[in-house]
Amino acid sequence: MQRMISHDIPLPACSAGHPARHMHDTRCSTADGGHYIECKCSHTSRHENYDGALREWRQMHGAPTPPAAARERQPAAVITTLNSTQREAMRRAMAGDFELADAMELLSPGRMRGRHIASGYGNELDLMYGVWIGGRLQAFAYGQSLGPDDEQVRLVLSLNGAVLFPTAPDQDHYDLPDCYADGRTPVWASTVLEAYHQQLACPQQQSIFQTAEAA
Repeated sequence: MQRMISHDIPLPACSAGHPARHMHDTRCSTADGGHYIECKCSHTSRHENYDGALREWRQMHGAPTPPAAARERQPAAVITTLNSTQREAMRRAMAGDFELADAMELLSPGRMRGRHIASGYGNELDLMYGVWIGGRLQAFAYGQSLGPDDEQVRLVLSLNGAVLFPTAPDQDHYDLPDCYADGRTPVWASTVLEAYHQQLACPQQQSIFQTAEAA
């Protein structure tokens, strides 16, 4: 059984900016169990303990190792069991299909609002769409509706929350780079999740007989 272990202090993101998560395969080491860290593009090998996995992760992505005193101050981890949708998203991602994982990422509560302070003024903006670059979800575009047919992007954040396209709230013109100008909306993500849950509710079971043989 695989479990995700949550930490109060977030794990360092990978070199591509993807959030990392600590996983524990409860099988014994001879059955390929152990602790490992993964993101959407990489993962460590299995280790007997979390510290070993974290050391390998930092070496893989060039993340600095905190002093021993800082590590000792970290609160105890909380074990979280993945639900069926999360497990399926991980299974598909490991097979190279990131659609379900990207849809869940786009709909996560932490992505629905974006905030950026510029010129001493801060404003919260609504998520408009996710930005796909190279076939993968890479950023989030935030803005506001100026009218029924007029929406304007004012902010683009990376997966780890870094500002990729800052705009001052008092600007009259927003020159959005082309690579951030289009993407998939939360409506698309909802459709992906609804299709998955509908498949769960109505599983397709194939007959053990071929049509010709049954006839």
